[in-house]
Amino acid sequence: MVRSIRFLYKPICCFSIGVLISSNLFAQKNNLPPANADIWILAGQSNMAGAGRTKDTMTSGQVWMLNMDGRWMTAQNPLHRIFEATAPAYKLGFYELTVKDSKKSWEEFDKEFRAIRESSIKDPVSSAGVGPGIYFGRHLSEQMKRPVALIPCALGGATIELWSPLKKSKGDSSLYGTMLNRARSVNNKIKGILWSQGESEAMFGLTDTYEQKLLSFIDHLREDLGNPDLPFVIVQIGRMITDVSDQQEKWEKIREIQRKVTTKRKAVFLTTGIDLPLDDAVHTSTAGQKRLGYRMAEVALSRVYNIPGHGTPIDLESVSLMEDKTSGLSYLKLHFSGVSGKLSSCGAPSQFEIRIDGKTDFMYTVCRTELDPDDPAGIKLFLSAKPLKPSKLFCGKGANPVMNVTDGLDMPIPAFGPVDVPEK
Repeated sequence: MVRSIRFLYKPICCFSIGVLISSNLFAQKNNLPPANADIWILAGQSNMAGAGRTKDTMTSGQVWMLNMDGRWMTAQNPLHRIFEATAPAYKLGFYELTVKDSKKSWEEFDKEFRAIRESSIKDPVSSAGVGPGIYFGRHLSEQMKRPVALIPCALGGATIELWSPLKKSKGDSSLYGTMLNRARSVNNKIKGILWSQGESEAMFGLTDTYEQKLLSFIDHLREDLGNPDLPFVIVQIGRMITDVSDQQEKWEKIREIQRKVTTKRKAVFLTTGIDLPLDDAVHTSTAGQKRLGYRMAEVALSRVYNIPGHGTPIDLESVSLMEDKTSGLSYLKLHFSGVSGKLSSCGAPSQFEIRIDGKTDFMYTVCRTELDPDDPAGIKLFLSAKPLKPSKLFCGKGANPVMNVTDGLDMPIPAFGPVDVPEK
């Protein structure tokens, strides 16, 4: 997880433009982002920090990054260069997550960390992978016709407890504290937060308090940055390739918590990379990160900047129990909100499951799925029989589901469940 972020008066207008040009020239000369750049924080764990293995060192003159050593620079993968971090939080966190339980002493760890730091300074690609941030920034910049600045803060493997606002007093020795200090270094002029985290809670079964901690993180960060409406774009956790039985339910729980959090706080939006390719058992590939960065940028364009024509978060809006007149089969009619164009899938739309008393029953399976020809935002789930007991619907079952439904702008349906199946 670790290895493997207009014109009221013409003179005033001309003066303002002159000040902006002068400010931007000053920024370029002093290696700072332009004054009109929109600044976004990248936080979470490894799928935000990046573990895509295919190298991609693309740059964009309109996307900047605040490197972890405190220098502003043109954004280039990898964005999260934790071995170069001046804040102790990253070295301490790396030790806590990867070395503490081994027999290696702090002195041995420190020597190895310093060696990797020197290597990272010479060749950053050697010690970090590809994440979604630069693709988010590039798409946002291209669409907005303005510069974007990124503040990478993520740490691979970090639990939400390591991001606790209660550790703020530790300053740069805590992930939350150093993120806050980096945000304050730009006078709190943060446009929004990209958050991708939760795999650790799913892996280690830390699901019971996750919702409370995520909401607390959102609330405290908004308060500390002085912006009660600060937008959050959350990435629903994706997949883990495992057949360990007690892992399956944990991944479902974290995904559903993340989906529901968007209904409990304003200006919190969800997308997912659950359908994207992996480069190992749990980390999104470079190709997948490109699509994920685009998806997050589309959500920002439509929901934060309120620009029409861009992708919006998709969510389940309604479930109806119907009967097909031709076959006599009962089916569930699903309708989704936020769909651009129409839903499509590679093959039959998947993965949906009915459970009764928490278990699957072959008598009441989803035996066939179809995109609804009469509803561009609809899917039909045909059932082998109408459930005779209260039942629940799940989409994206277990740790490693096959998800394949997107809309015309490549925005995906999220995993969800349990959702009550209506009784006719």
